[in-house]
Amino acid sequence: MKSEINIKILTIAAILLFLGLDGFSQNWGGNKSISFRDMWSVNLNVGQTSYFGDLSVHDEDPVGKILNESGFGFGMQITKHLNSVFGLSGQLLFGNIKGQKQTLSFKTKLMEYSFQGRMNLVNLMSDTKDHKINLIVFAGFGQFLFNARLWEHDGDGGDDYDEIANVPEFVIYVGSGICYKISENIGATANMAVRQSQNDKLENYQKGDDYDYYTYISVGITYFVKTLGKKTNWRKATIAKRNYRRKPIRF
Repeated sequence: MKSEINIKILTIAAILLFLGLDGFSQNWGGNKSISFRDMWSVNLNVGQTSYFGDLSVHDEDPVGKILNESGFGFGMQITKHLNSVFGLSGQLLFGNIKGQKQTLSFKTKLMEYSFQGRMNLVNLMSDTKDHKINLIVFAGFGQFLFNARLWEHDGDGGDDYDEIANVPEFVIYVGSGICYKISENIGATANMAVRQSQNDKLENYQKGDDYDYYTYISVGITYFVKTLGKKTNWRKATIAKRNYRRKPIRF
């Protein structure tokens, strides 16, 4: 079962990466070529990371999941838009998860760095490429480091704990999101991704051989850059503005 899920997620990521690389040298629809400096964006986001594993008890209770098995998360993402449909991104994510089941409780901190392929579904299905609202799907893979502390409560006030620190592990994920263009350079985003850890130790507790999962639900702000390093000639812009104001009115 685990290998089947891994193959599906990696296949989706590979397809998005391949399609994106295939469109790198040409703009969507066969227009002029796009240079490496063109069409970039930076996204800053905050949200919640939530835990799904051996010690989770609120998987079907969203409120309980948020209150008892989730923690604050934040991240940054840099995207190279290969054309109006496909993009490649690098992401850095920091998160916290927690949980308690019977006599066991845990807290885990994690840091993830990953790569992903992205596809804009609205631009894919529309001839018009400038939309206010865009729907995005993405898939990726990477690595994360985590520190997990597990407590065992004996009921008499005595607590024993075991801790593992700076453990590297592979992660794969799929997700979707929405981007609303506030202006030409600014967009507001909302995203959700399901991440599969390639181990069963996110909470420093192993039962069976099923992998643990964590999700990241976030909102953010994206800044779009048409061309990296492009300088604006403010002197020419100022002169043009003055000349426009001085232009006489003709009837």
